[in-house]
Amino acid sequence: MPRARSLWTEYWPLAVLPLAAGAMDLFLWWRGEPWSWSDWASSFGLGAVTTMIVGMLLARRQGNIQEALADLELTEKVAYLTFSLSQLRAAAAPELTYRALYDCRAGLSLVPLARRPMQEEYLRTVSRVLETITDRLSSSLRSRAQWTHDDWSDFASVVGTLRETAVFHARRSKIVAAHWAGGIDTRTQELLRIGSDPVPFDVFRAHFTEGADRIRTTLDWEALSEMARRDDGTVRLSMITTELTPYRPAALEGYHAPWYRDASWSGEVAYDQHDAVPIRHTELVTDFSVLKIDRRLRIGALRDQYATRLDDQGVSLILATYALGPDRFLVLDGNHRLTALAQLVAKGCPARLIEFRLTAPVSPAILPDLIHYRTG
Repeated sequence: MPRARSLWTEYWPLAVLPLAAGAMDLFLWWRGEPWSWSDWASSFGLGAVTTMIVGMLLARRQGNIQEALADLELTEKVAYLTFSLSQLRAAAAPELTYRALYDCRAGLSLVPLARRPMQEEYLRTVSRVLETITDRLSSSLRSRAQWTHDDWSDFASVVGTLRETAVFHARRSKIVAAHWAGGIDTRTQELLRIGSDPVPFDVFRAHFTEGADRIRTTLDWEALSEMARRDDGTVRLSMITTELTPYRPAALEGYHAPWYRDASWSGEVAYDQHDAVPIRHTELVTDFSVLKIDRRLRIGALRDQYATRLDDQGVSLILATYALGPDRFLVLDGNHRLTALAQLVAKGCPARLIEFRLTAPVSPAILPDLIHYRTG
């Protein structure tokens, strides 16, 4: 049956020719000018039939060439998209993500022109790419940290256009429609939601408890998780990007370390000592001798490390902070790095802070250090 349908699609004009010839013969007979068999053989048979057959054969050949070119284009796109999967899994950077999404979109217009096996392979690859981007952006703070507000706006536009293109071709192709319903629709909706949603608490917790960046303060993660699940705004997360201007470390005035000194500045003490005073990062820019020797050594090593890789863009640093009130934040992770970076900023180094800010009750029950920041 499919073969018969294919033959009819290609050669239906030949089946119509006898009907057209009969209608023309009746018209000429009615006009009193009937054609002879020789007239028909020379004018209609050799002219119209031969021209139509040649045209159909050329069209068929052109169709084969078009199919081969579409296969070639889709093969190249499958190769690039497959190659990009490993890079997307490592870090879904904006430029790489845009390129992959644009290639997903561009190939959709070629799908109806290609052979069915190539159509299937390409659409499966598109689904894999969308799944990889979704998983990476929804589960990695480090990937999110590479995206600016403008990047997210462009991302929403690119994904929206991809959806429109897929819907257009799904109305005209059963194969595209099947893959649209089978995953492309869901994945693109998830991508649009990722760009507009705040940072998920579970992702924040996983990043700062299971990865290289570790929050080592005694944060009550279970209590925070329970409040976050209530989804009543008690626990919120936001990503803040701050550009630090060279020679102006005062921008860090509101950032406190979970380190403490005594009232006389003679040395570092525990948070629960009766005269313990929280240390601000700006206080360590020119003199950090109040800190313990091992802390000073680590800060010095980080400062030297950052100094060797300075460029026009400066250094970027990912932090986790706890909101203490207007313009005051407790740095939960990245204190040594921030101190080292603040010292470089004071010497003229540009820098960028990518801050994942946790807003929750300022209660010592959640974090003992917060006893120093209670109000009322």
